[in-house]
Amino acid sequence: MRNFGVLAVFALLAAAGCVSVDNEARRARNDLAVGNFAYPLEWSEKLAQKSTYSKNWGLLEVGRVNMLAGDRDKALESFRMAIDSAVDRNESAPVLKLSDVGNTVLAATITDDRTREYYLSPYELNLALEYAILLQAMKGDLDSARVDSRLAVYVQDTLVSTYGADLEKNREGAKKGTSEVMEKENAAVMELMEGTRNSYENPLLWYLTGVMFEADEDESFEMALKSYQKAAIIKPDNEVFMRAASRTKRFDQNKGRLIVIYEDGIIPMRESIKVPVPVYTAMSIDIPSYRNHTASALPAKKTVDGKLLSLAVDVRALAYRDLQDQLPGVITRNITRAATQIAAQAAANNAGNGYVQLAVLAGNAVVSAIRRADTRSWVTLPNAQYVWEAEVEPSGEIAAGQTKIIWIHN
Repeated sequence: MRNFGVLAVFALLAAAGCVSVDNEARRARNDLAVGNFAYPLEWSEKLAQKSTYSKNWGLLEVGRVNMLAGDRDKALESFRMAIDSAVDRNESAPVLKLSDVGNTVLAATITDDRTREYYLSPYELNLALEYAILLQAMKGDLDSARVDSRLAVYVQDTLVSTYGADLEKNREGAKKGTSEVMEKENAAVMELMEGTRNSYENPLLWYLTGVMFEADEDESFEMALKSYQKAAIIKPDNEVFMRAASRTKRFDQNKGRLIVIYEDGIIPMRESIKVPVPVYTAMSIDIPSYRNHTASALPAKKTVDGKLLSLAVDVRALAYRDLQDQLPGVITRNITRAATQIAAQAAANNAGNGYVQLAVLAGNAVVSAIRRADTRSWVTLPNAQYVWEAEVEPSGEIAAGQTKIIWIHN
């Protein structure tokens, strides 16, 4: 019986080695970096169509990979599905369905957070909305872009009033042990998070909603101005946002309006690390973290095709803050799981039954070996987005009164 138990442990450990979501994501990112789209398309489609818990994550990746590959219709379709997974558009008012913050309810005591259904984080929902608006605007479908712009206004206002309030409440109630772990393991990215004031407001999205409203002659300029002002409040060092927020009327209808959005780099991936837990001596848990990346601030300006662009969104900072927001719940869940294992082993030892002790020991060994932090996040995003705009003379490329957006990715 003892030999059978040991063999069972090794068999399960071998099966655990098949979990390679992070390796697949890394390979997809590496291929994208050199312009190879075949594997990233296969990887993202598999996530969206065949994964049990990660469908919504897959939808984000399918949209982004197709956008980079040049299939804008497929990208828009996938982003729309991702948005619908996070926004319940009922008859009264939309309802947001996002990843939890500080939720300590266990998905499964003996497994890990990878067995929890993946819901979009606020910054991911905002970026999906941003890309949907951008894709429709580049197609010339400004009516649809304005529909999503109105939804984006609702989403960001709701995030500020509800999600932000929940975050503050959870921070106040965070356990001392949880806070110690967070501060120790994330010290390297703390200063980088200064690139944004929270994880749920996207100034470029606010700016784009303003652009869409201003381009509609039937829409009041005041509505556009409100969006511009919110973008400027979040990112006051961005000259484009500040100029838009200070205008008193629409752009010159005798000229065209040209906007360039430039994306730089690729966002770091989350990694699973083991961290000692202050609550229990000699115990560690697995948590997601950002490590082994270049901890350097993004340049405030970047020259692209002779144009000096201003930093609009530090996407890394949004992702770092999102992880920081979720860590209290992640850590509490994993400490509870570890405590459950200890209790089960203690009960088995006290029972004095060798077979039961072996079975519990084998089970705990397998769980410890296969347990890994939930590192799922949108991994094909850029590090940052920059923006430039100007009024230009009408030409064959742009007509008087027309707004044209050019999207460039590096």
